[in-house]
Amino acid sequence: MQLGKYFDQLRAQRGLTSDNQVGELLGVAGNAVTQYRKGDRKMDNEACLRLAQLLELENPLPVIMAADMDRAERHGQRSLWEVFSTRMAGSATAALLLVVVAGVTNFVTPSAAKAAPLSHSEGRPVYLM
Repeated sequence: MQLGKYFDQLRAQRGLTSDNQVGELLGVAGNAVTQYRKGDRKMDNEACLRLAQLLELENPLPVIMAADMDRAERHGQRSLWEVFSTRMAGSATAALLLVVVAGVTNFVTPSAAKAAPLSHSEGRPVYLM
């Protein structure tokens, strides 16, 4: 079960002692978390988003992926998320590197040139023919 680690992480962060307390934080029935852990109940995306929010994760996608992988595992299938989760690990590193390089490039690149005001007009109108 992939979701279990997120429930355990929330329990540790908040000092919770039971899955019922985790369920209260998630806004689901008291025994829902236990059912999620056992695979008796599937966790919808809204609950996954709430869990990611409680864990203060910037990206909720790993929690959604874990829920989907658990669903597929229960049905004896392989989730497509398994393929993408390994790719995303490499992509995340590449994306971070790209952001750092782009940030440094923007820092050292000079700003656009701006034209200076006309000095010979000094408040007088200029007529063009």
